[in-house]
Amino acid sequence: MLPVLGSLLLAALVPGVATGAPGGAEYVALGDSGAATTGIQNFDVDAPLLCAQSTTNTPKLVARELGLQLDDRTCSSARIPHLTTSQSPGVAPQFDGLGPNTKVVTLHIGANDAQFTRNILACHVGSLAGRACSDSQDPLWGNDIAAVGPAYATALRQIHQLAPNATVFVDGWPLYVRDTSCADLIGLTPRDAAYIQSKFDALNDVVSREAVAHDAVYIDTRARSTGHDMCAAPGIRWFEPLVAGQTLVPYHPTLEGMQGVADVVVAAMRASGVS
Repeated sequence: MLPVLGSLLLAALVPGVATGAPGGAEYVALGDSGAATTGIQNFDVDAPLLCAQSTTNTPKLVARELGLQLDDRTCSSARIPHLTTSQSPGVAPQFDGLGPNTKVVTLHIGANDAQFTRNILACHVGSLAGRACSDSQDPLWGNDIAAVGPAYATALRQIHQLAPNATVFVDGWPLYVRDTSCADLIGLTPRDAAYIQSKFDALNDVVSREAVAHDAVYIDTRARSTGHDMCAAPGIRWFEPLVAGQTLVPYHPTLEGMQGVADVVVAAMRASGVS
């Protein structure tokens, strides 16, 4: 996803070190900035600062609602390899939080692996220049999205090995853009808005397929997010548009977005017997 803005890069100067409970925490959250951060809002200084975690991100909201002991390993800019390798100094591999005591795992990762930042930026630039991004990027972007599948399958198998007593939940990507664009997206045409959303939907298809095939519960967040896309009014939108007023991080969750996704995740967990 689009990277955290320069105002947050100061965090890199003071990295923290994540430490986990022996045998793994009850609930371990894994993922990238879509699960980790609300930008400049509610910055969590107790987490590894380079990860730009929020105190009100979805995993923390879920843990509070369900009374779960949480080890939040989510980290901005994370890719699937960072589940098993260090992302940067002071940030341990995310799988280090897992163990036999772990009962619940959430996983939200893959957009960085599928080059969403590069392709979304290219779409916006192309729209401003009068070029439809779907004309030039579809093969490359589609291949990047498809390549997430095998990596996800491997990651899910490893999670089950490291946390054999856990129920694994994989939450997908909600609705970011509607088919009609808006001023906040600065020149993005309706055609290109629909194209960008189609790629989020394609990533959902890949991830949901792997979740079902590897004994994980897939959580569809798209349906509940209808009407909360980036063109919705502030206070209603779940994601920041290119003009990001609340968090300063475009294409990332707002405070309302984190809560909205958390509500969907909590409902899915309760339906699966987590209480």
